[in-house]
Amino acid sequence: MSEAEYSIGRHCGVTFAGLKPASLVNLRRGDRHTVARLARCFRRRGFSFVILRETDERQTLYIYHAEKLGRVLLSDAVKDFLYARGYRYSSVSEAIANLKERMAGEFPHEIGVFLGYPLDDVRGFIENPHGGKVCGTWKVYGDEAQAEKAFERFKRCSACICRHMDSGKSLAQIFNVG
Repeated sequence: MSEAEYSIGRHCGVTFAGLKPASLVNLRRGDRHTVARLARCFRRRGFSFVILRETDERQTLYIYHAEKLGRVLLSDAVKDFLYARGYRYSSVSEAIANLKERMAGEFPHEIGVFLGYPLDDVRGFIENPHGGKVCGTWKVYGDEAQAEKAFERFKRCSACICRHMDSGKSLAQIFNVG
């Protein structure tokens, strides 16, 4: 298994497993073939792969499940939040296009909603990045108990996926998308 596939499994497996609507991973730019192969495999299950940012050596890959992400991004509360931050969209793909444009400049901390983080936590981080009650996959400003449960689920899921990869299984085999 390539280093890129392992990184995608480690950082995005929780999305493939249905625990999050989307994930990000940074890869070497030369890993395009692995990304394209996995994108073809996972497309059948409703996943899309988008390069949000590229440099000469690195690329930031965003993997999302369109239906699940749509439930987040098209909710009234998130649309109002993103609208106030200058986003204009009526579909998931338009919202992601807005995000991709912003990735070219200063890092857009509203990306948290694109990763399925609770809106209260994303708002809290933007308003007070050094605060928060708990820090795990994201900084928690709202419901600590729910976040701690999510962090534990993500940790267990990621560890299980890594064990399968360490035993020689590909992501296509683990998620039965081959």
